[in-house]
Amino acid sequence: MPRDIVDKINYGVREALKDPAVRKRIEDTGSMIIGNTPEQFAAQIKVELDVYKKVVNEQKLKLE
Repeated sequence: MPRDIVDKINYGVREALKDPAVRKRIEDTGSMIIGNTPEQFAAQIKVELDVYKKVVNEQKLKLE
């Protein structure tokens, strides 16, 4: 995705997270609000993907 689009989305999300009603709605779902940078988010997703790949492989899970 082009960097300018990533930056616009990140800015919009960060602005939305300043609204207490938005924060409350997210937190009410049990989610944690982090509001990190696009680079931090990409790194987090990579780590999570690696963890889930390992679980799938170790448990020999298959789609049916």
